[in-house]
Amino acid sequence: MQLGFVLDQSRCIGCHACTVACKSENDVPLGNFRTWVKYTENGMFPDVKRSFTVLRCNQCSDAPCVTICPVSALEKRIDGIVDVDHRVCIGCKACLQGCPYDALYLNTTTGTVQKCHFCVHRTERGLAPACAIVCPTEAIIPGDFHDPESRVSRMRDEGQLVGRKLEAKTYPNVLYKAAHRSGIDPLLTSAAGGFLWANSTPGIQLDADSFRALEDRATARTTYDVAHPPLWGNKVTGYLFTKSIAAGSFLALALLLTPWTLGGIVPAELRGGAPAVGLLFLLLTTALLVGDLKRIDRFYFILTRPNWSSWLAKGTYVLVLFGALLTAWLGLGLFLPDESYRGFVSSAPGLALLLITVIAAALAACYTAWLFGQAKGRVLWLRRGLWLHLILQAGIAGCGLWLVTLEVLGAPGGSLEILRNGLLASLAGHGLLSLLEGKLAPDGREKEYAETHRLISHGPFALSHWVLGVGVGIVVPTLLLLLGGSTPLAATAGFLALIGLLVEEHIFVRAGQALPIS
Repeated sequence: MQLGFVLDQSRCIGCHACTVACKSENDVPLGNFRTWVKYTENGMFPDVKRSFTVLRCNQCSDAPCVTICPVSALEKRIDGIVDVDHRVCIGCKACLQGCPYDALYLNTTTGTVQKCHFCVHRTERGLAPACAIVCPTEAIIPGDFHDPESRVSRMRDEGQLVGRKLEAKTYPNVLYKAAHRSGIDPLLTSAAGGFLWANSTPGIQLDADSFRALEDRATARTTYDVAHPPLWGNKVTGYLFTKSIAAGSFLALALLLTPWTLGGIVPAELRGGAPAVGLLFLLLTTALLVGDLKRIDRFYFILTRPNWSSWLAKGTYVLVLFGALLTAWLGLGLFLPDESYRGFVSSAPGLALLLITVIAAALAACYTAWLFGQAKGRVLWLRRGLWLHLILQAGIAGCGLWLVTLEVLGAPGGSLEILRNGLLASLAGHGLLSLLEGKLAPDGREKEYAETHRLISHGPFALSHWVLGVGVGIVVPTLLLLLGGSTPLAATAGFLALIGLLVEEHIFVRAGQALPIS
């Protein structure tokens, strides 16, 4: 059984009866919507056509919100409805990023996510959803797409129905008849000109729309819509940055502990300091993750009832493992004298522990790429090769931080030379991938990716990207490192690289949420 809707836009009159009935039936809070009507206009006066499009959850056959939820608060029921268990939801907002249709919202009163559930309390009693009951033109047609005799199946089989964002491969079960393309493809419209009765809300989304309007990249105007503000902000940027430092701090130490470099002197500050700094920033990472939850009291659900299809859950265990390994290295660095420390690292058990910890550090740095890969609503985050880019960014964070620290504390020149080379190699990889970003679109979503990436390369994020992210963060540090072996120059390069890294990660989070997806 797969319940769904056919929305006949040839009948829709834009009356909002469905929206009102839904809010009343399900006690939807002010400012939130489970179903809404979007107005778009095409053409120029006097040849202007206004179109209405009813938007809502698509009850996807392969629902990304179910996959990305770390605590299995969302489920795909046996009748095909995607529903939320409010007793379990931790308010992490990952499902909102996973949805390509803007179909979920966060109830700020309860701190949990809510969405259209096909009026399951009515459906289970054999009644139609409230929106279908009140529609005066019978434009909303519910039914079972797995029943070949149902009305919705017959309409689908006639071949006149279309779905939204089929390229996302969610296999939606809300299909449209006679819908204007501008209503179901948000890239065709712009809200830069404001709405019928209101101005657009200032912010990165309006900046993005205004830029696209200046370039005539939209063929229609959005004149009525509901707000879908960015969901992840400074805490997620901070999480990326602190996690880069946590992983990179140990990777910097590992550069000095390999069999090829162990003949040099490992500074005492790095032996105990690298694991200590890693643990400190790992704790900050955890604090930012937990602090961004709307139900902080339920944070432990990630550990006690993890959804193993979610990289948010798997990543939590990666961080726990990495923290335990860092603790072991901290103990070794603090309590073993220099010769004993070097002897242990040269032994088979020491090399095995080093290899395991390096793998854990790399996973801690890069698992976010696979988490972002489950955020089907944010195409910029689906970039190919993001996992490698995050490891390189961790290399920049670790080597840059320790070049600055050891310059202040004073350290043997051999160790600084290795860190300089590590930073230079990481910057080279980071710079190359940054230049190739426009070519790394996920399969099937090249157009949407190109539109989003253009915001970084030419749009409202371009100045910060090219001047701070690339210029200050990559070009200048690289030149300083190539100038010679002066430790003050290397420390300056490390400091500038850290600034550029923070800017780039902030742009990545913000730009990924700038374009409308509904």
